[in-house]
Amino acid sequence: MVGFHLITTHTYIQMSKYQYEDAVIQLQETGSISLDDFKNLPYEDLTELLEEIKVWCLYANGKIDKLCKESKKKKKKKKN
Repeated sequence: MVGFHLITTHTYIQMSKYQYEDAVIQLQETGSISLDDFKNLPYEDLTELLEEIKVWCLYANGKIDKLCKESKKKKKKKKN
């Protein structure tokens, strides 16, 4: 059985494929993320998201639109 997580009233994301970009969209739309969502992120995405949240809180004054929408690590991989 495949689990689904409700992000907004109309958007469903399959739990096994929950990634950095999905977490950022959720944070921008709702302003929060659950511990279950953190648990469903791959370790690499979780580490990057937590670092991005730290930078966002310190330098962007918590403005949701300033949260980096695309994974910086994945951008580097695309360039190589």
